[in-house]
Amino acid sequence: MPASACTTSRFLCACHWLSQCCITLLFVLCVAIFTGCPSKSKPAIPDDGELANTPPNRANVTLRVLVVNDPPLVEAINRLRGEWAERSGGQLNATPIAWQDLVQSNSPDADLIVFPSRYLGELCTRKLLRPVRASVLEDDEFKAADIFPLVRNELLKWGRETYALPLGVDPSAISPTIKSSPAVALLAAAAPHAISNEHLGVLFDTDTMKSRIAEPAFVDALSHLLETKPAQDTKPTSPPALEARIPVLGDADRLVAVTASSRNAASAFKLLKWLAQPDTESQFARVGGQWLPPRRSIATSSAWYDPSLSATERAERGKLVDAVLSGERALIIPRIPGIDDYLGALNEAVKSALDDKTPPSAALQTVADRWEKITDRLGRDKQRDAYQKHLGISDD
Repeated sequence: MPASACTTSRFLCACHWLSQCCITLLFVLCVAIFTGCPSKSKPAIPDDGELANTPPNRANVTLRVLVVNDPPLVEAINRLRGEWAERSGGQLNATPIAWQDLVQSNSPDADLIVFPSRYLGELCTRKLLRPVRASVLEDDEFKAADIFPLVRNELLKWGRETYALPLGVDPSAISPTIKSSPAVALLAAAAPHAISNEHLGVLFDTDTMKSRIAEPAFVDALSHLLETKPAQDTKPTSPPALEARIPVLGDADRLVAVTASSRNAASAFKLLKWLAQPDTESQFARVGGQWLPPRRSIATSSAWYDPSLSATERAERGKLVDAVLSGERALIIPRIPGIDDYLGALNEAVKSALDDKTPPSAALQTVADRWEKITDRLGRDKQRDAYQKHLGISDD
């Protein structure tokens, strides 16, 4: 082949190769342009107006509240459904339950339980409650320090931990009557002499769980009640004088707690805190009875007392409540399993002494014997452990 023809052939081949490269490059550029490249720019941040119009991200959960032996309170809590929904975006449903039905349940289908304070120990013994979170107790909005000291430090604790918050204090804690609360009336009369620095347990020996109810302090108190029975039969129309009295707590005070079985614990603790705040719990003050305020800030509030009381009378009542519930001593009814059986035996003995003229010492010895049998039936070691936790001398 001539040299010129060979050169021409090489030139044509080179041109063809170059054209193929150009076509390939052009195709790659087109793909890049139409498909686009990953953006490295930051997402746009909405201005203040956009943020203000953005609805909060709130979990729409339904919280279930069991209310023990207190039907009127069920209705009162359910009336707060709209307010709670607006506040949290969630739902609220309160239902009643009898105590006997609750104790038969190993895992109650509820997020919170409202119950008489005497059941705190049994609920904790069965591990049905969660301790109140520190974030709730330390919350500035909740104001735990506003709760009266004896309520905060004695009534709400079991085994040195806070397990519940208060919704109201039983009036019999300050002014019990024989007619409505015979056992509590006896304990209140005996408290100044029964509470001693010599031993921690007022009603039981902390090591043996042997009953102390037949000891002289209680016999003398029952004798005194027999002498003053006419004055004890009705509730006082005005607050008693501010004397050195010791309250009896732990019977029917209203407490609320979060269950261990709740699957919505974070939301449940928010509801717990809200229910126990002054504005909310004030709505329960006269539901199902005349409850006493658990906080200083509402001790004279008109919401907590009979509407017929004047501002001066409320101030006197608030002064009494503050003085008694801010004291250093209280007789706390043992929050232990079977407490209804123990109190039932004591109620019968006081009534027997009053109505059947049974001598106080004999009536209370009968109680002591019955208490021993109850303790043996429930398990003396278990009852001793529960009693020690009730007193705050054991947290195991």
